[in-house]
Amino acid sequence: MSGIAGMVNPFEDIVYISSNLSEMSRLIHSRGTAGAGQFLTSNAVLLRRVGSEEASLNQPLIAEETVNGKDYVLLLDGVIFNMEELRTELSGSIPCSDLSVQQLLIHAFCKWNTDLFRKLNGIFAIALWVKEDKNLILIRDQIGVKPLYYALTDKSLVFSSHIKGITGNPMINVKMDNEGLSELICLSPRHTPGSAVFHGVHELRPGHFIIYSPEGFKSQRYWKIEERKHEDDIDKTLETIRELISDSVKRQIKTNTPLCGYLSGGLYSSIITSIVSSNPELLYGDVYNTWSVDYESDNGNKKQRAFTTDSDTPWVRWMCRKFGTRHHYIVLSSDDLAGSLLDAAEARGFPGMADYDSSLLLLNREIQKDFNIVLSGECPDEIFGSNLRQTGHLAHSKKKLPWATNLAEKLSVFNTEIINMIKPYEFIEKCYEEALAEYLKFSVNSGRLDKEYEAQWFCLYWNLPSLMERLDTMGMAFGLETRVPLCDVRLIEYFWNIPQGLKRYNNRDRGLIREAMGGIIPQDIAARRKNPWPLTLDPEYEVKMKNMIMERIFDPGSPLKNLLNLKTLQSMMNQNYELSKPYTARSQFYGWLIQLDYFFRANGITAF
Repeated sequence: MSGIAGMVNPFEDIVYISSNLSEMSRLIHSRGTAGAGQFLTSNAVLLRRVGSEEASLNQPLIAEETVNGKDYVLLLDGVIFNMEELRTELSGSIPCSDLSVQQLLIHAFCKWNTDLFRKLNGIFAIALWVKEDKNLILIRDQIGVKPLYYALTDKSLVFSSHIKGITGNPMINVKMDNEGLSELICLSPRHTPGSAVFHGVHELRPGHFIIYSPEGFKSQRYWKIEERKHEDDIDKTLETIRELISDSVKRQIKTNTPLCGYLSGGLYSSIITSIVSSNPELLYGDVYNTWSVDYESDNGNKKQRAFTTDSDTPWVRWMCRKFGTRHHYIVLSSDDLAGSLLDAAEARGFPGMADYDSSLLLLNREIQKDFNIVLSGECPDEIFGSNLRQTGHLAHSKKKLPWATNLAEKLSVFNTEIINMIKPYEFIEKCYEEALAEYLKFSVNSGRLDKEYEAQWFCLYWNLPSLMERLDTMGMAFGLETRVPLCDVRLIEYFWNIPQGLKRYNNRDRGLIREAMGGIIPQDIAARRKNPWPLTLDPEYEVKMKNMIMERIFDPGSPLKNLLNLKTLQSMMNQNYELSKPYTARSQFYGWLIQLDYFFRANGITAF
């Protein structure tokens, strides 16, 4: 549980702005409430906040090491899960048994330079300052679990673990151009990797590093996947998947602080629960605690959305009985969800997934009272290629994003002036082409992206970072770290080259994973159809969303009303049917509009 921030200028003395450190610290305070470390020099002002687990170790919060006559300073947000292997590799050249993780990373960088980044297995955002060279290097983990934002202003570079650390900095002039507005309207809650919506503000892309030095600015991808023929037979494939998943879970539960997990009774959370419960010697504490969310008004409500299959509760109880977990339910009301909608937008820093976000925020608030780390089974579908219906995507001949089937209805509530300004379909086509071009930088030995892999690549490129952003920000709002053991980079690299037909082993969605892990979890759970994150089925929640929108629209200071076609929106709210897909169901769309309005207000954006 930590957060990093700072400002560097390789050309000029910036010690005079060190007074900004207190504001930087405030803006990322929730990411580490137990303490903060600072580093000041003529060309760099650096900050790191930490949680209670690290604060109790009596180690420097910021690592400073001199190697071969050069002074290095390193700040780490996150965890490196293969640190002991790196320590063993380095032990032949330096005495490193007593070095902290951050100190060890400095020596590892001095040995391998940027090749080190490819070796790291973990969830991390790293800032490394080389004093003599006046070089700043920022590195982000391969799939973007840990966020990192930056902006160039004049000759300085500002960076932060949270977008507020950039937009709240008095040296940054927050502006939004047509590109940013297009991102919000056409892609949100997703966004183009590297974009942070605001003009001149950027997200460090997953699997990338940047260098800012007297020679200028450089951005480079360090993580690539080698495209090659899958040679393993079915038995070897299943064995490898089992070993990789089991090893990843075991690595990530080794900690000296209380740890728990989400449990829905679905495939992925049950896999994690079974492995953790079967290895109690690795667990801090005597029993594995699990958590789930439910809603007050859902019992007996027959108005099921098409993407909901059955109730999670019986499956959760079955898993708890079988593996002896101590389970905790949090039951939410519609008032709870509506009342936390803006808190969720504040935590994320952007308009997000409405009640998907607020329900997770409320769950994490309860979890953090007793635990510092939670294991999540979310996101593997984006890795295993199961999240989008490939056949549906292949049926489209146009250049379009596979999840954008309801874009036209979403756009219908915005006024003509805004639509003409952002040119949504031209923007979507540009995003599509950029994603295809990026694939060629990601996949080694690939001449092009086959049509059957497009949806899987788009999931990895767009969906996965958005889901990671949700998991991180909804937890770190309370200093709770979320780990995703089924998103281990080794598993991604192995699974990527498995043929699509084999992934659907026995012609079943997630068939290969079900078969590989069938002996670890109960067969009925292995065969269970996927349920999404629980949503409220209470019709009163949608009424609350409509009322909240109207309150904002009739507020004279509302920036949202300047964007909308109020007649179309009113007509939509008067209709009695609902959409049936996650994130675009009516109540969620209304919640997103409310979060969009809050986002504009919070950042002082009133004109477009």
